[in-house]
Amino acid sequence: MFFLRSKRARRLAGCTALAVSAGMLLASPASAAAPAPRPTVEKPAPAASAPSKRAVPQSDAAPAARASAADPLPSRSDLDGDGKTDLFMRIGDELHTATTNSAGDEFFRDYDTSFVKDIIPLGDFERDGSGPEVLTVSKSGAVTLYGNATSSFGNYRWTGAGWNIYSKLFSPGDISGDGHADVLARTYSGELWVYTSTGNPYAPFHARKKIGNGWNAYDQLVGLGDSDGDGKGDFLARTPSGQLFYYGSTGNPGTVKPRKQVGQGWQQFNQIIGVDDDNGNGIPDLLARDDNGTLWEYFGTGKGYFTGRKQVGASGGWGGVGQFSGAGNVPSHGKEGLLARDKAGTLFWYSGYNAKLGKRYQISDTGGWAGSTIYEVNSLGRDANSDTLEIYQGKLYGGETSFGGGWGAINMIVGPGDLNGDGSGDFVARDRSGVLWLYRANQDGTALHARVKVGGGWGGYDRIVGSGDYTGDGLNDIVARAKDGSLYLHAGTGKAASPFKPRTRIGGGWNAFSKLVAPGDLNGDGKGDLLAVTSGGDVYRYSGTGVAGSPFKPKAKIGYGYQIYNGLY
Repeated sequence: MFFLRSKRARRLAGCTALAVSAGMLLASPASAAAPAPRPTVEKPAPAASAPSKRAVPQSDAAPAARASAADPLPSRSDLDGDGKTDLFMRIGDELHTATTNSAGDEFFRDYDTSFVKDIIPLGDFERDGSGPEVLTVSKSGAVTLYGNATSSFGNYRWTGAGWNIYSKLFSPGDISGDGHADVLARTYSGELWVYTSTGNPYAPFHARKKIGNGWNAYDQLVGLGDSDGDGKGDFLARTPSGQLFYYGSTGNPGTVKPRKQVGQGWQQFNQIIGVDDDNGNGIPDLLARDDNGTLWEYFGTGKGYFTGRKQVGASGGWGGVGQFSGAGNVPSHGKEGLLARDKAGTLFWYSGYNAKLGKRYQISDTGGWAGSTIYEVNSLGRDANSDTLEIYQGKLYGGETSFGGGWGAINMIVGPGDLNGDGSGDFVARDRSGVLWLYRANQDGTALHARVKVGGGWGGYDRIVGSGDYTGDGLNDIVARAKDGSLYLHAGTGKAASPFKPRTRIGGGWNAFSKLVAPGDLNGDGKGDLLAVTSGGDVYRYSGTGVAGSPFKPKAKIGYGYQIYNGLY
């Protein structure tokens, strides 16, 4: 086991704080001329424990090798040369590896320290025997190819911009039959496109071709590899209700074979990961992680079917991983935890871990934030660390920097994440007349574009919260509680001019709770969760489903004693 702590500390606002402008985008960050009312404090990085070596469980009886593919399938991410798939993992805001043959390591990339939200292994893209290639996807929609990857390093090959039009990228392997791994991409509206490979890592893809529509019915898309022995890559698709479907390749990159259901009950897993052939029978296998952080392996039997599962490593040992390479979920990022202030004015931080709240950390001087007006928002800048904003005497502060006046009219700020598709975190603010305004941050979170009026009538809500995606389309949403206890969903559109769809009532009786909090994604499935706290201090988790009509599962109690806090954010 190894213990990881991010080198980039989680700052309370700090370097990703915002500059306020009611009109134009500021050309530079606001000055720090005005002293902040309180000192900057740091949040602890998410502590994560994960095995450095990926064990492969022995199957009870490995299925007979396929006659047409008796040799083991090549791995798309063999980093240590043993022929088996190794894993890239995002833990906090860093990349690490776990190998089957040796100790893993932190994974560094040529000339790049940007936050990576997803990782797609491609195998030996160049077919030169020099090691696998891997794609990374950034918050801003930049896709970068690294070659000759080892357990600790990747060489830069190519970057393409504009991929933020897609909610999910994945690779089924080679679907065209030319020997090079291809990439599939799904838009937010459910269109599926294919980018076939050129074999040239410096210009890796041909122009895209459309496969079809309606692919937003699935909450996970998993690149599998060749499961039916025809020499072409296949993939799996899971519905939010847990049905697992298999799609085979036709050899024509613009089409796939009709789907075939190969399983059910797969909703128990938050990430499903394609790992090629682990038992040497020439058929790709699967990993799957449950909400307790335990990893399981399913050995392939062909045509998308699998044996019973086998546990990989220690129970709960993989709960600290935010995103696995090759995982089928839509990755979440920007806020996975809870900020709490006790009645004395002391701030504490709880990181999300295995669908629960982890150990608390005191992150301020005792009593140092008594009476403050603060808000916790998804990461505004290039990192994945949530930011804390404070309104003090009509001015907005972030850390030690003042960002101007005029904020005394604001009585609520909610930061659900990117609302206009540019990758930076945004927030909405409600003024005392009930008008909601959208504030869009720049890429560094240091300036704002001109605010956009969302609309009036928001004064009828006593609580508005949001962090991440509640509807399964990859767009960030908010929920709001009316004074009669009704809860409404305002689904995101991804468009700044009208960032939310008309509201949908999703339940009543929510006035039974004294506090509602949006902690982000607590279990790593890519869906935002909701916390509700009673006046007696009991904490209930409402896990996200990814279904717009019923976005939350039934409540589950995960804590108690939270009545000591007068603010949860």
